[in-house]
Amino acid sequence: MTVQEQATGRELVDRGVPGAQAGRRPGVRQTPAPGPGELQQTPQEIEGPYYRLGTPQRSNLLEPGDKPEIVLTGRVLNEKGTPIPGAVVSFWSSDAAGNYDMVGYRYNGWVATDEQGRYAVTTIIPGCYEPREAKHIHVKVQGNSRPITTQLYIEGEPGNTDDDFYHPALLVPCTVDENGVKHGTYDFVIKQVTDAENVTPESLAARV
Repeated sequence: MTVQEQATGRELVDRGVPGAQAGRRPGVRQTPAPGPGELQQTPQEIEGPYYRLGTPQRSNLLEPGDKPEIVLTGRVLNEKGTPIPGAVVSFWSSDAAGNYDMVGYRYNGWVATDEQGRYAVTTIIPGCYEPREAKHIHVKVQGNSRPITTQLYIEGEPGNTDDDFYHPALLVPCTVDENGVKHGTYDFVIKQVTDAENVTPESLAARV
């Protein structure tokens, strides 16, 4: 059972298989197999051309006139399953029509995990755009670690398994409340710095 399934207490019926380009583009680090007693690390994916520096810290990414469509929650864990407090989780996506904001910070924001490694963000379900087949939310995570970049796919949305970049380990299990808002849970698993890497004593001491 995956970390995500442990968090939700259920299994998805069919996650499908990875798309033809999933994790296979130049510059995308391959996710190593877990060691004994370790969790599988979150697969990494392309950043795309739309990541912007200077994103504001905020957990509500809604714009005026928007209604909440999905609430994402979860944790950032190291490969041993220990929650990482103070990890930075950045989110960015297109608007409902599939357009990215290249001037401001619409549907962009970052949060820091709490003492239990938990994060939460509220946003819309983004639109789809060519050549992609699936609606997706970009994420960059760092917690006394090398930053990882990935993409999340939303359970129940069309086109997931048709997308060339789709990875079944990045599908977010969702429930739907009485207002039609999806609630998805996803735990990111990242590897923290090691003794063999070129880091400061303070960085090593900050590992969990």
